Amino acid sequence: MKSFRFVLYPVIAAILQLSFINSAYSQIPGCTDPQATNFNPDATQNDGSCVYPTTSVPLTVVVNVLPQAVNETSGLIYWNGGLWTHNDSGNPPELYKLDTITGQVLQTIIVSDVQNIDWEDVAQDNTHIYIGDFGNNAGNRTDLKVLKIQKADIPAIGNTSVEPEIISFSYGDQNSFVSANRNNDYDCESMISYGDSLYLFTKNWVNQQTRLYALSKIPGNYEIFPNDNLNADGLITGADIQDGGEIVLIGYKNYNPFMWLLFDFQGSDFFGGNKRRINFTGVLGIQSEGIGYSFGSNVFISSEKTAVNPAKLFKLNTLQWTYSTSTGIEDMVPHPDSTQGMLIYPNPNNGNFNIEFDKPCSKSSFSSELYSASGNLLQRNAGHSGNCVTGMSFTGLTNGLYLLRCYSAEKVFSARFMVCN
Repeated sequence: MKSFRFVLYPVIAAILQLSFINSAYSQIPGCTDPQATNFNPDATQNDGSCVYPTTSVPLTVVVNVLPQAVNETSGLIYWNGGLWTHNDSGNPPELYKLDTITGQVLQTIIVSDVQNIDWEDVAQDNTHIYIGDFGNNAGNRTDLKVLKIQKADIPAIGNTSVEPEIISFSYGDQNSFVSANRNNDYDCESMISYGDSLYLFTKNWVNQQTRLYALSKIPGNYEIFPNDNLNADGLITGADIQDGGEIVLIGYKNYNPFMWLLFDFQGSDFFGGNKRRINFTGVLGIQSEGIGYSFGSNVFISSEKTAVNPAKLFKLNTLQWTYSTSTGIEDMVPHPDSTQGMLIYPNPNNGNFNIEFDKPCSKSSFSSELYSASGNLLQRNAGHSGNCVTGMSFTGLTNGLYLLRCYSAEKVFSARFMVCN
Protein backbone atom coordinates (compact mmCIF):
# COMPACT_ATOMS: atom_id res chain seq x y z
CA MET A 1 0.00 0.00 0.00
CA LYS A 2 2.83 2.39 0.78
CA SER A 3 4.46 1.74 -2.58
CA PHE A 4 1.13 2.45 -4.33
CA ARG A 5 0.91 5.86 -2.67
CA PHE A 6 4.53 6.52 -3.53
CA VAL A 7 3.80 5.97 -7.21
CA LEU A 8 0.43 7.72 -7.25
CA TYR A 9 1.47 11.03 -5.71
CA PRO A 10 4.04 11.91 -8.42
CA VAL A 11 1.49 10.98 -11.10
CA ILE A 12 -1.15 13.27 -9.59
CA ALA A 13 1.42 16.05 -9.25
CA ALA A 14 2.38 15.67 -12.90
CA ILE A 15 -1.25 15.80 -13.99
CA LEU A 16 -1.91 18.92 -11.93
CA GLN A 17 1.21 20.58 -13.29
CA LEU A 18 0.21 19.76 -16.86
CA SER A 19 -3.30 21.08 -16.20
CA PHE A 20 -1.85 24.34 -14.84
CA ILE A 21 0.41 24.74 -17.87
CA ASN A 22 -2.46 24.11 -20.29
CA SER A 23 -4.66 26.59 -18.41
CA ALA A 24 -1.95 29.23 -18.52
CA TYR A 25 -1.40 28.76 -22.23
CA SER A 26 -5.15 28.91 -22.92
CA GLN A 27 -5.16 32.60 -21.89
CA ILE A 28 -4.05 34.81 -24.77
CA PRO A 29 -3.30 38.38 -23.67
CA GLY A 30 -3.89 41.23 -26.07
CA CYS A 31 -6.30 43.97 -27.09
CA THR A 32 -9.86 42.64 -26.91
CA ASP A 33 -11.72 45.77 -28.08
CA PRO A 34 -12.90 45.60 -31.74
CA GLN A 35 -12.88 49.40 -31.90
CA ALA A 36 -9.11 49.56 -31.30
CA THR A 37 -6.59 49.79 -34.14
CA ASN A 38 -4.64 46.85 -32.69
CA PHE A 39 -7.63 44.59 -31.92
CA ASN A 40 -6.58 40.95 -31.63
CA PRO A 41 -9.56 38.64 -32.35
CA ASP A 42 -7.65 35.72 -30.81
CA ALA A 43 -7.03 37.50 -27.49
CA THR A 44 -8.94 36.15 -24.50
CA GLN A 45 -7.47 38.42 -21.80
CA ASN A 46 -7.37 42.20 -22.05
CA ASP A 47 -3.84 43.35 -21.27
CA GLY A 48 -4.57 47.09 -21.49
CA SER A 49 -2.63 47.52 -24.73
CA CYS A 50 -5.50 48.80 -26.90
CA VAL A 51 -4.68 51.78 -29.11
CA TYR A 52 -7.49 53.90 -30.51
CA PRO A 53 -7.85 56.22 -33.48
CA THR A 54 -8.02 59.95 -32.79
CA THR A 55 -11.62 60.63 -31.83
CA SER A 56 -13.22 64.09 -31.88
CA VAL A 57 -16.92 64.74 -31.26
CA PRO A 58 -19.14 67.73 -30.47
CA LEU A 59 -20.73 68.23 -27.07
CA THR A 60 -24.48 68.78 -26.65
CA VAL A 61 -25.23 71.98 -24.73
CA VAL A 62 -27.88 71.54 -22.03
CA VAL A 63 -27.64 74.97 -20.40
CA ASN A 64 -25.82 77.78 -22.20
CA VAL A 65 -25.54 80.02 -19.13
CA LEU A 66 -25.61 78.53 -15.62
CA PRO A 67 -26.83 80.68 -12.71
CA GLN A 68 -24.48 83.22 -11.13
CA ALA A 69 -24.47 81.13 -7.93
CA VAL A 70 -22.47 78.36 -9.66
CA ASN A 71 -20.22 80.44 -11.93
CA GLU A 72 -17.20 78.51 -10.66
CA THR A 73 -18.74 75.04 -10.73
CA SER A 74 -15.93 72.60 -10.06
CA GLY A 75 -17.38 69.15 -9.34
CA LEU A 76 -20.48 67.20 -10.35
CA ILE A 77 -22.52 64.18 -9.24
CA TYR A 78 -26.08 63.06 -9.95
CA TRP A 79 -28.17 62.15 -6.92
CA ASN A 80 -31.76 62.41 -5.71
CA GLY A 81 -33.10 63.59 -9.07
CA GLY A 82 -30.62 66.41 -9.67
CA LEU A 83 -27.04 67.44 -10.30
CA TRP A 84 -25.00 68.46 -7.27
CA THR A 85 -22.13 70.88 -7.65
CA HIS A 86 -20.00 73.39 -5.72
CA ASN A 87 -17.70 76.28 -6.50
CA ASP A 88 -13.95 76.31 -5.99
CA SER A 89 -11.57 78.45 -3.94
CA GLY A 90 -12.79 81.40 -1.92
CA ASN A 91 -16.50 80.76 -2.41
CA PRO A 92 -19.03 79.89 0.32
CA PRO A 93 -18.83 76.31 1.66
CA GLU A 94 -22.05 75.23 -0.05
CA LEU A 95 -23.43 72.41 -2.18
CA TYR A 96 -26.03 73.22 -4.84
CA LYS A 97 -28.63 70.96 -6.40
CA LEU A 98 -29.29 71.88 -10.05
CA ASP A 99 -32.20 71.03 -12.31
CA THR A 100 -30.92 68.76 -15.08
CA ILE A 101 -32.90 70.61 -17.77
CA THR A 102 -32.79 74.28 -16.81
CA GLY A 103 -29.69 74.34 -14.59
CA GLN A 104 -31.57 76.36 -11.97
CA VAL A 105 -30.56 75.97 -8.32
CA LEU A 106 -33.12 73.81 -6.48
CA GLN A 107 -31.39 73.48 -3.10
CA THR A 108 -28.49 75.03 -1.21
CA ILE A 109 -26.74 72.97 1.47
CA ILE A 110 -24.36 74.83 3.80
CA VAL A 111 -21.43 72.75 5.07
CA SER A 112 -20.90 74.04 8.59
CA ASP A 113 -17.67 74.93 10.42
CA VAL A 114 -15.39 74.63 7.37
CA GLN A 115 -13.98 76.93 4.71
CA ASN A 116 -13.92 76.46 1.00
CA ILE A 117 -10.17 76.76 0.70
CA ASP A 118 -10.20 75.11 -2.72
CA TRP A 119 -13.04 72.64 -3.24
CA GLU A 120 -12.36 70.83 -6.50
CA ASP A 121 -14.48 67.67 -6.83
CA VAL A 122 -17.35 65.76 -5.30
CA ALA A 123 -17.98 62.01 -5.14
CA GLN A 124 -20.56 59.73 -3.54
CA ASP A 125 -21.41 56.24 -2.36
CA ASN A 126 -24.73 54.88 -1.12
CA THR A 127 -24.61 56.70 2.20
CA HIS A 128 -22.26 59.67 1.90
CA ILE A 129 -21.16 62.59 -0.24
CA TYR A 130 -17.45 63.46 -0.30
CA ILE A 131 -16.11 66.94 -1.13
CA GLY A 132 -12.45 67.24 -2.03
CA ASP A 133 -10.84 70.33 -0.53
CA PHE A 134 -7.53 69.48 -2.14
CA GLY A 135 -7.01 72.11 -4.85
CA ASN A 136 -3.32 73.00 -4.68
CA ASN A 137 -2.33 75.34 -7.50
CA ALA A 138 0.84 76.45 -5.72
CA GLY A 139 1.77 72.92 -4.62
CA ASN A 140 2.47 74.03 -1.03
CA ARG A 141 -0.68 73.13 0.91
CA THR A 142 -0.32 71.14 4.13
CA ASP A 143 -4.03 71.08 4.98
CA LEU A 144 -5.43 68.81 2.27
CA LYS A 145 -8.73 67.18 3.20
CA VAL A 146 -11.95 65.50 2.11
CA LEU A 147 -15.26 66.45 3.77
CA LYS A 148 -17.59 63.51 4.44
CA ILE A 149 -21.33 64.28 4.62
CA GLN A 150 -24.19 61.91 5.41
CA LYS A 151 -26.82 61.80 2.69
CA ALA A 152 -29.42 61.22 5.40
CA ASP A 153 -28.74 64.76 6.66
CA ILE A 154 -29.84 66.31 3.34
CA PRO A 155 -33.61 66.72 2.92
CA ALA A 156 -35.41 65.83 -0.30
CA ILE A 157 -36.41 69.47 -0.71
CA GLY A 158 -35.42 72.71 0.98
CA ASN A 159 -32.18 74.23 2.20
CA THR A 160 -30.29 73.16 5.30
CA SER A 161 -26.85 72.99 6.91
CA VAL A 162 -24.86 69.83 7.60
CA GLU A 163 -21.88 68.90 9.78
CA PRO A 164 -19.05 67.12 7.94
CA GLU A 165 -16.50 64.61 9.14
CA ILE A 166 -12.90 65.28 8.09
CA ILE A 167 -10.47 63.01 6.24
CA SER A 168 -7.05 64.70 6.23
CA PHE A 169 -4.12 63.55 4.14
CA SER A 170 -0.71 64.39 2.72
CA TYR A 171 1.25 63.05 -0.26
CA GLY A 172 3.95 60.71 0.99
CA ASP A 173 5.99 61.21 -2.18
CA GLN A 174 6.08 65.03 -1.96
CA ASN A 175 9.43 66.33 -0.76
CA SER A 176 9.26 70.05 -1.56
CA PHE A 177 6.62 72.56 -0.45
CA VAL A 178 8.12 75.62 -2.11
CA SER A 179 5.36 77.61 -3.77
CA ALA A 180 5.25 77.00 -7.53
CA ASN A 181 1.96 78.41 -8.79
CA ARG A 182 0.67 76.33 -11.72
CA ASN A 183 4.15 74.88 -11.99
CA ASN A 184 3.95 71.76 -9.81
CA ASP A 185 2.63 68.20 -9.98
CA TYR A 186 0.83 68.05 -6.60
CA ASP A 187 -2.41 69.76 -7.51
CA CYS A 188 -5.56 67.61 -7.48
CA GLU A 189 -9.09 68.24 -8.78
CA SER A 190 -10.57 64.76 -9.31
CA MET A 191 -11.95 62.04 -7.05
CA ILE A 192 -14.14 58.94 -7.22
CA SER A 193 -15.56 56.54 -4.65
CA TYR A 194 -14.90 52.84 -5.19
CA GLY A 195 -15.38 50.16 -2.55
CA ASP A 196 -14.06 51.23 0.82
CA SER A 197 -11.73 53.89 -0.59
CA LEU A 198 -11.64 57.22 -2.36
CA TYR A 199 -9.36 57.49 -5.39
CA LEU A 200 -7.69 60.77 -6.31
CA PHE A 201 -6.38 61.72 -9.76
CA THR A 202 -3.81 64.52 -9.71
CA LYS A 203 -3.70 67.55 -12.02
CA ASN A 204 -0.05 67.70 -13.05
CA TRP A 205 0.75 71.17 -14.34
CA VAL A 206 4.31 70.34 -15.38
CA ASN A 207 4.26 66.93 -17.06
CA GLN A 208 0.54 66.88 -18.04
CA GLN A 209 0.12 63.44 -16.47
CA THR A 210 -2.10 62.21 -13.64
CA ARG A 211 -1.16 60.06 -10.66
CA LEU A 212 -3.63 57.80 -8.86
CA TYR A 213 -3.83 57.67 -5.04
CA ALA A 214 -6.10 55.63 -2.74
CA LEU A 215 -7.46 57.24 0.43
CA SER A 216 -9.49 55.66 3.22
CA LYS A 217 -13.09 56.81 3.73
CA ILE A 218 -12.67 56.59 7.51
CA PRO A 219 -12.11 60.04 9.09
CA GLY A 220 -8.52 60.45 10.21
CA ASN A 221 -5.12 61.66 9.05
CA TYR A 222 -3.33 59.72 6.31
CA GLU A 223 -0.13 59.72 4.29
CA ILE A 224 -0.85 58.41 0.79
CA PHE A 225 1.42 57.20 -1.99
CA PRO A 226 0.78 56.89 -5.75
CA ASN A 227 -0.57 53.60 -7.10
CA ASP A 228 -0.28 54.27 -10.83
CA ASN A 229 0.19 56.92 -13.49
CA LEU A 230 -1.47 57.90 -16.79
CA ASN A 231 -0.06 60.16 -19.49
CA ALA A 232 -3.15 62.34 -19.74
CA ASP A 233 -1.66 64.88 -22.18
CA GLY A 234 -3.57 67.65 -20.41
CA LEU A 235 -4.92 68.81 -17.07
CA ILE A 236 -7.34 66.40 -15.36
CA THR A 237 -10.05 68.37 -13.56
CA GLY A 238 -12.89 65.96 -12.71
CA ALA A 239 -13.84 62.29 -12.47
CA ASP A 240 -16.74 59.92 -11.90
CA ILE A 241 -17.37 56.19 -11.96
CA GLN A 242 -20.35 54.29 -13.34
CA ASP A 243 -21.97 51.44 -11.45
CA GLY A 244 -21.00 49.11 -14.30
CA GLY A 245 -17.30 49.81 -13.78
CA GLU A 246 -16.48 52.60 -16.23
CA ILE A 247 -14.61 55.79 -15.33
CA VAL A 248 -14.64 59.20 -17.00
CA LEU A 249 -11.90 61.77 -16.48
CA ILE A 250 -12.58 65.29 -17.76
CA GLY A 251 -9.89 67.84 -18.48
CA TYR A 252 -8.59 70.46 -20.85
CA LYS A 253 -5.44 71.39 -22.74
CA ASN A 254 -4.99 74.97 -23.88
CA TYR A 255 -8.67 75.39 -22.96
CA ASN A 256 -9.70 72.65 -25.38
CA PRO A 257 -11.74 70.12 -23.34
CA PHE A 258 -11.21 66.36 -23.59
CA MET A 259 -12.24 63.21 -21.76
CA TRP A 260 -10.52 59.92 -20.93
CA LEU A 261 -12.64 56.77 -20.79
CA LEU A 262 -11.30 53.95 -18.58
CA PHE A 263 -13.09 50.62 -18.94
CA ASP A 264 -12.68 46.84 -18.91
CA PHE A 265 -10.27 47.02 -15.97
CA GLN A 266 -9.99 44.63 -13.03
CA GLY A 267 -10.77 45.83 -9.50
CA SER A 268 -9.10 49.16 -8.76
CA ASP A 269 -6.48 48.73 -11.50
CA PHE A 270 -8.13 51.62 -13.32
CA PHE A 271 -5.25 52.23 -15.74
CA GLY A 272 -4.82 48.50 -16.45
CA GLY A 273 -7.74 48.22 -18.88
CA ASN A 274 -8.78 50.21 -21.92
CA LYS A 275 -7.88 53.90 -21.98
CA ARG A 276 -9.53 55.95 -24.72
CA ARG A 277 -9.27 59.71 -25.20
CA ILE A 278 -12.19 61.68 -26.63
CA ASN A 279 -11.52 65.25 -27.81
CA PHE A 280 -14.42 67.71 -27.95
CA THR A 281 -14.94 70.06 -30.88
CA GLY A 282 -16.63 73.44 -31.11
CA VAL A 283 -15.96 74.35 -27.46
CA LEU A 284 -12.69 76.28 -27.58
CA GLY A 285 -12.23 78.45 -24.50
CA ILE A 286 -14.19 76.09 -22.24
CA GLN A 287 -12.68 75.26 -18.84
CA SER A 288 -14.31 71.88 -18.22
CA GLU A 289 -14.32 71.14 -14.48
CA GLY A 290 -17.04 68.69 -13.38
CA ILE A 291 -18.29 65.40 -14.76
CA GLY A 292 -20.91 62.95 -13.49
CA TYR A 293 -22.92 59.95 -14.68
CA SER A 294 -26.69 60.13 -14.43
CA PHE A 295 -28.43 57.06 -15.90
CA GLY A 296 -26.50 54.29 -17.65
CA SER A 297 -23.87 55.81 -19.90
CA ASN A 298 -25.31 59.33 -19.87
CA VAL A 299 -22.78 61.89 -18.66
CA PHE A 300 -23.13 65.55 -17.67
CA ILE A 301 -20.18 67.96 -17.88
CA SER A 302 -19.98 71.41 -16.27
CA SER A 303 -17.59 74.23 -17.12
CA GLU A 304 -16.81 77.31 -15.07
CA LYS A 305 -16.96 80.89 -16.27
CA THR A 306 -13.94 82.12 -18.25
CA ALA A 307 -13.03 85.40 -19.93
CA VAL A 308 -14.75 84.25 -23.12
CA ASN A 309 -17.51 81.88 -21.95
CA PRO A 310 -20.12 81.77 -19.17
CA ALA A 311 -20.47 78.68 -16.98
CA LYS A 312 -22.21 75.97 -19.02
CA LEU A 313 -23.69 72.48 -18.76
CA PHE A 314 -23.18 69.79 -21.43
CA LYS A 315 -24.08 66.14 -21.89
CA LEU A 316 -23.04 63.10 -23.93
CA ASN A 317 -23.38 59.31 -23.93
CA THR A 318 -20.31 57.05 -23.71
CA LEU A 319 -21.94 53.81 -24.88
CA GLN A 320 -20.75 54.23 -28.46
CA TRP A 321 -17.14 53.80 -27.31
CA THR A 322 -17.41 51.25 -24.52
CA TYR A 323 -19.94 48.63 -25.60
CA SER A 324 -18.87 44.98 -25.72
CA THR A 325 -19.36 43.61 -29.20
CA SER A 326 -21.42 40.41 -29.24
CA THR A 327 -20.40 37.55 -31.47
CA GLY A 328 -24.05 36.95 -32.30
CA ILE A 329 -24.00 39.26 -35.33
CA GLU A 330 -20.33 39.25 -36.27
CA ASP A 331 -20.68 36.79 -39.12
CA MET A 332 -23.68 38.66 -40.52
CA VAL A 333 -21.85 41.91 -41.22
CA PRO A 334 -19.76 42.48 -44.40
CA HIS A 335 -16.03 42.96 -44.01
CA PRO A 336 -15.17 46.66 -43.61
CA ASP A 337 -13.36 46.59 -46.98
CA SER A 338 -16.41 45.16 -48.75
CA THR A 339 -18.08 47.34 -51.38
CA GLN A 340 -21.43 45.69 -50.68
CA GLY A 341 -22.71 47.52 -47.64
CA MET A 342 -24.50 50.64 -46.53
CA LEU A 343 -23.85 53.66 -44.36
CA ILE A 344 -26.06 54.44 -41.36
CA TYR A 345 -26.01 57.98 -40.02
CA PRO A 346 -26.14 59.45 -37.49
CA ASN A 347 -24.57 56.55 -35.64
CA PRO A 348 -25.17 56.28 -32.67
CA ASN A 349 -28.81 57.35 -32.89
CA ASN A 350 -32.15 56.95 -31.09
CA GLY A 351 -33.66 54.53 -33.62
CA ASN A 352 -34.26 57.23 -36.24
CA PHE A 353 -31.57 57.48 -38.89
CA ASN A 354 -30.72 57.63 -42.59
CA ILE A 355 -29.25 54.83 -44.66
CA GLU A 356 -27.17 55.30 -47.78
CA PHE A 357 -26.67 52.29 -50.04
CA ASP A 358 -23.50 51.58 -51.94
CA LYS A 359 -23.71 52.35 -55.63
CA PRO A 360 -25.26 51.11 -57.82
CA CYS A 361 -28.65 51.18 -56.13
CA SER A 362 -31.04 51.61 -59.00
CA LYS A 363 -33.82 49.62 -57.36
CA SER A 364 -36.16 51.77 -55.28
CA SER A 365 -37.77 49.00 -53.21
CA PHE A 366 -36.27 46.77 -50.55
CA SER A 367 -37.13 44.81 -47.43
CA SER A 368 -35.37 44.98 -44.08
CA GLU A 369 -34.61 42.87 -41.03
CA LEU A 370 -33.57 44.16 -37.62
CA TYR A 371 -31.43 41.94 -35.37
CA SER A 372 -30.32 42.26 -31.76
CA ALA A 373 -26.64 42.02 -30.77
CA SER A 374 -27.15 38.34 -29.97
CA GLY A 375 -28.44 37.66 -33.49
CA ASN A 376 -32.17 37.40 -32.69
CA LEU A 377 -34.55 38.68 -35.37
CA LEU A 378 -36.53 41.55 -33.84
CA GLN A 379 -38.47 42.92 -36.78
CA ARG A 380 -39.02 42.20 -40.49
CA ASN A 381 -40.50 44.75 -42.88
CA ALA A 382 -41.23 44.56 -46.59
CA GLY A 383 -42.08 47.17 -49.19
CA HIS A 384 -39.69 49.97 -48.23
CA SER A 385 -39.17 52.49 -50.99
CA GLY A 386 -36.54 55.12 -51.42
CA ASN A 387 -33.51 56.32 -53.31
CA CYS A 388 -29.87 55.63 -52.56
CA VAL A 389 -30.48 57.62 -49.37
CA THR A 390 -33.61 57.05 -47.32
CA GLY A 391 -34.82 57.41 -43.74
CA MET A 392 -35.53 54.58 -41.28
CA SER A 393 -37.36 54.65 -37.97
CA PHE A 394 -37.55 52.02 -35.21
CA THR A 395 -39.38 52.93 -32.02
CA GLY A 396 -38.89 51.51 -28.56
CA LEU A 397 -35.31 50.33 -29.00
CA THR A 398 -33.26 50.17 -25.82
CA ASN A 399 -29.63 51.28 -25.70
CA GLY A 400 -27.32 48.79 -27.37
CA LEU A 401 -25.91 47.40 -30.60
CA TYR A 402 -28.14 46.33 -33.52
CA LEU A 403 -27.78 44.96 -37.04
CA LEU A 404 -29.87 46.16 -39.97
CA ARG A 405 -30.00 43.94 -43.04
CA CYS A 406 -31.65 45.25 -46.22
CA TYR A 407 -32.54 43.20 -49.31
CA SER A 408 -33.00 44.61 -52.79
CA ALA A 409 -33.46 42.70 -56.02
CA GLU A 410 -29.74 43.11 -56.64
CA LYS A 411 -27.89 42.86 -53.34
CA VAL A 412 -27.96 42.29 -49.62
CA PHE A 413 -26.76 45.25 -47.54
CA SER A 414 -25.83 45.02 -43.83
CA ALA A 415 -24.60 47.48 -41.25
CA ARG A 416 -24.45 47.83 -37.48
CA PHE A 417 -25.72 50.79 -35.50
CA MET A 418 -25.78 51.86 -31.89
CA VAL A 419 -28.83 53.17 -30.05
CA CYS A 420 -28.08 55.75 -27.35
CA ASN A 421 -31.26 57.32 -26.02
